[in-house]
Amino acid sequence: MELSYLLLIGSLSGLASVLLHAVLASLLDTMRRVPVEHEHPQLELSDALLHMLCGSGLGLLFWLSWGLAAIVAVPWWLRGAAFAGLSGFTLALPAILDIAWTRGLTRAVTLTIASRWATTFLVAGLACAWSWERAV
Repeated sequence: MELSYLLLIGSLSGLASVLLHAVLASLLDTMRRVPVEHEHPQLELSDALLHMLCGSGLGLLFWLSWGLAAIVAVPWWLRGAAFAGLSGFTLALPAILDIAWTRGLTRAVTLTIASRWATTFLVAGLACAWSWERAV
């Protein structure tokens, strides 16, 4: 598997996850009829670029781990979910909790930020595992 391919897949999955999370959050807000003042924080262009960069980094980590070669005899989606969980808990969760505690963010804002990053990690992990499975 070529590194450039996984970097591209990771980058695109980062952008796709931002779009997916925005659509799901809007649907959830519509179903719950959330007032305008309680809506999710606006997503900036810099946020989308940061998720895209994170997706590329996850593609690199997936390539460096040889597609989690130690996990054998499992479907590609389980390998991708395992990679996403391991990466998210070790990379994103400590940073999100630190930012929430030091800036005094509310629980709702913290959960929104955490769900954005969880979506990015899950989509990138599944995309990388699927492309690795197809190539091998």
